[in-house]
Amino acid sequence: MTKNKKSAKVYVKKPKVGESYWFWFAGSITHGVLLKECEKLTEHYGEPWYTLQSKDGTKYPVNIFTLRYDKPNYKQDV
Repeated sequence: MTKNKKSAKVYVKKPKVGESYWFWFAGSITHGVLLKECEKLTEHYGEPWYTLQSKDGTKYPVNIFTLRYDKPNYKQDV
C-alpha cells in the first residue's frame, strides 16, 4: 500500500528578480534577495528553482515551494 503525498502549496506564484523573500534552507529560515532562476535545476526537477542571496553574500538554491513573501501585510495568494 502506498502513502498519499500532500501537494505542496505555492505561496509566491510569480517571484520577481530583485525582491526580497523568506525561505527555508537546510532546516532554517533565511532572508534573501532573488537573483535569478536556476534553469538547470528547473529542467532537472520539473519545478521552478531560484538563486537567492542573503545579507552575508551566501547564495542559496531554493525551489518555489520554500519561498514566502517578505512584507508582513502583503495579501498572499490563497
